[in-house]
Amino acid sequence: MSEKSVTVAYVLWFFFGYVGVHRMYCGHMATGLTMLGGALLGGLDFSLWVGHLSVLLVGIWWLLDLFLTAGMVEPETDL
Repeated sequence: MSEKSVTVAYVLWFFFGYVGVHRMYCGHMATGLTMLGGALLGGLDFSLWVGHLSVLLVGIWWLLDLFLTAGMVEPETDL
């Protein structure tokens, strides 16, 4: 398997991070899909309070990932 790049992870975070693509790239599929679900829920239900809350929470999560993304990209080790 190929090694993940921190640069690619941050490019994905910047352009597609709101839907969790950078997390999926780093191998964190569950949290990436959770972000995708939250963004879709917020977009579909934005006229309701739940949509606003979902968009807010995913946005905060996206901003926190600015500091967490480098740590998610771990080099592969041979055992």
